[in-house]
Amino acid sequence: PWDENRHVEVLARLAGRNGRLIPPDEFIPAAERFGIASRLDRWIIRTALSLHGPALKSGALTLGFNLSAQTLSDPQLWDFVDAVIDETGAPHSGIGFEITETAAVTNFTAAEQFVRKARERRCRVSLDDFGAGMSSFEYLRRFPVDAIKIDGSFIEHIAESRFDREIVSAISGIAKSLGCSVVAEKIEEQDALDILRDMGVAFGQGFLLHRPEPLQAIVARASAQAALPVGRQA
Repeated sequence: PWDENRHVEVLARLAGRNGRLIPPDEFIPAAERFGIASRLDRWIIRTALSLHGPALKSGALTLGFNLSAQTLSDPQLWDFVDAVIDETGAPHSGIGFEITETAAVTNFTAAEQFVRKARERRCRVSLDDFGAGMSSFEYLRRFPVDAIKIDGSFIEHIAESRFDREIVSAISGIAKSLGCSVVAEKIEEQDALDILRDMGVAFGQGFLLHRPEPLQAIVARASAQAALPVGRQA
């Protein structure tokens, strides 16, 4: 929700030899091109759960992982995830997966199976960048997801664009009628935040609310807050 950071999207950064942090839009395409995107996703999942399994088990926060098309098509993905959960003690309910239309369209059947197995295990599943593709509503109809994340292209100019406001309102209404939570991406201006609140959009992310920071710092803060007596939380 707007007033807390309990669900954290795990974002990868690659440290270059010169110390520069390389963003994912530079190294993820390379990983996909060389067929190692699934290995990278597995490393991210295993590392995060190994380091922060106790925090997830305590309910201090939940973690969301972005999945590539290669990972979605991996028939042994759930064997891997289940094994990591057994090893780390992280609960299924503390884990979420975010899939994009671009990834899902690569192997629709595999994506359907992935969502079904995730829901069976009570892992959360979100449709990421919703509205950016041609078949977003078809995916919403076919996949019983927990949440949709409205693409930031509809959010960043929402204060000036009546069209964007209408689109966001329509997407939000349909998602709510299906029992899905709605997350607005790329919130960078207070005006946008106020409009989204008035629309009843309950969740958001973006630089206005929180800038990316090391996961360890976020987990430490969330764990400290969760340990405070009731009524004493910041």
